[in-house]
Amino acid sequence: MKQAISSWIADLAAVIFPNVCEVCGRSLAHGEHLLCLECLTDMPRTGIAADAFTQMHIRLASPRLPVAKAASWFYYYRDSPYAGLVQQAKYNGRPRLARELGRMFAAEISPTGFFDGIDVIVPVPLATLKFIMRGYNQAREIALGMSDVTRLPVENLLHARRHSTQTRRTSYQRWINTRGVYTLAGNRTPGDRHLLLVDDVMTTGATTLNCLTALHEASPGATLSVATLALAHKY
Repeated sequence: MKQAISSWIADLAAVIFPNVCEVCGRSLAHGEHLLCLECLTDMPRTGIAADAFTQMHIRLASPRLPVAKAASWFYYYRDSPYAGLVQQAKYNGRPRLARELGRMFAAEISPTGFFDGIDVIVPVPLATLKFIMRGYNQAREIALGMSDVTRLPVENLLHARRHSTQTRRTSYQRWINTRGVYTLAGNRTPGDRHLLLVDDVMTTGATTLNCLTALHEASPGATLSVATLALAHKY
């Protein structure tokens, strides 16, 4: 009886406040969640998760900083409706969306064994002023969603000082802009663990590389991997 009432209330709520696909805006059918089946099927997936060497590794190439694993869910095209998933989660005050996307991403790549051997998830941090203005860190919300699926702990090991936006900068300018921005938070030490750095989008890889550098310098024995919700197809 209780289940029937709950189902009736959910159906009534769906009529008053219809659940719609985050990509195409159409009403979701029973069994669909966040994305309609068509949009979920058509998502421009990268297929990057199980491969030992990927284009993410190329963007992060550094002789002193080997990346063990790299994964990204879908390609980010600026004019694609799927880019709206990242933009809504990042700028429109929707931390729950970021967390749910993190859950969906983790659930999809878990069967590849991507999370095997990883000890902790580390979100890319936001500078304090940006965090205050936004009210949340979208990378942490994504990390928490991944944690919901994998049961891996999330640790805020990194701190970010204020820096100007990365938008419309060249690869070299992005690297210069983020150099020295990321440091260890307080007196925390990563230790010789396998760390998974998580962010929303990788463009040139400058932010990711600078975060990885900070972690490596603090704990040279740590193993480093990366996961981002989206990967810019061109930059």
